[in-house]
Amino acid sequence: MINTQLSPELEENARILDAYTRERFQAVQDRMDRRAIANRMDGDYNFARLLCGLREYDVARLAPYESACSDAIARACGRQPHHGYAFVPVDMQQVSLMRRDLTSGIGGAGGYLVSTDVAPGNIFVGFLHANSVLIRQNVSRLALVGNAGFPKISGTISNYWLPTEGVGLTESQMNFAIAAGTPKSLGSYCEMSDLLLKQTSAAAQFFVLREMARATAAELDKKLLSGSGASGEPTGLLNVNGVGSVAGTSLAYGGILDVIKNVENASALVQPAHAGFVLAPDVARLLRAREKAVGSGMIMNGNTLADFPAQVTKSIPDGSMVFGDWSQMVLCEWGLLEVGVDPYGSDGGLFKKGFVGIRTIWTIDPVVLHPESFNKVVSIT
Repeated sequence: MINTQLSPELEENARILDAYTRERFQAVQDRMDRRAIANRMDGDYNFARLLCGLREYDVARLAPYESACSDAIARACGRQPHHGYAFVPVDMQQVSLMRRDLTSGIGGAGGYLVSTDVAPGNIFVGFLHANSVLIRQNVSRLALVGNAGFPKISGTISNYWLPTEGVGLTESQMNFAIAAGTPKSLGSYCEMSDLLLKQTSAAAQFFVLREMARATAAELDKKLLSGSGASGEPTGLLNVNGVGSVAGTSLAYGGILDVIKNVENASALVQPAHAGFVLAPDVARLLRAREKAVGSGMIMNGNTLADFPAQVTKSIPDGSMVFGDWSQMVLCEWGLLEVGVDPYGSDGGLFKKGFVGIRTIWTIDPVVLHPESFNKVVSIT
């Protein structure tokens, strides 16, 4: 009688061979999929096409190249976008990654590569940075992949003068601390005309990205300054332990100088060229009408305070002001931009108006390296 039962050794070899064969077939399937995507590409990454695909819940068919780009970013970062969203490339390194991923093993596919020299998400990030008051105030920016820990020295080193050669130094020990940055997701929402979304021109895409970035920048500044540190929010500068303060009641020019002096006394003005004020519009109105002294001019002239640049923004609470060396705040950015589309809205309101909602998720976290580099004034009168 013929034995149909394989020995354990042969059974294991058969299993390995089957896995190897399936892997080879999967590789062939991947090349076929890439070729199909390339054949449907028109030469450019089209952000509007991606939004239309998300609106119809059919990105793979309506925006095959943009969908494949999102998949390539997901493989590179090791996670999938949120459900109903897609990743958008934000730099040319990601574009290069997608070029390699989509054209590997496809003969003559060079004509289907992205022709633009600017990643579409980079337009969004560029507008976000341009519209952010704090980034204009020279907040440091750092691109990251994983969690970030910034080592810093807390405390000071003791120094001594030696009266004679035989006198020994008294030992002092540096204390080290870690300022940590962990990814936090900033979601923004804006509404666009469905007719505008259907436009595939560069100008239309440019407009959509600009408006999305404008909304994101306003919320970014607000939480960088006054975030609670709870419910997914970062801890804003006004709530960071160690940031000094000056009383805001009947704030005079001497109080403005005290704010600067406190930072200088702490030897925390590391880069004076990056120092400046951020204040609320009501405070700016007050200081532009209040004299330094009788007949000596107003405390605030234009957009300067005590010869330092002053940025006015609604992102800081009313009656508040911050001075500091903004190079000592680091905005960690993980370079992952996700976008989603809501074609209906609550109770179908958007559908009735012919509008669509666009949602973005941008991953960031602020880290204050030296709280002593900042001084705040609240409840200003």
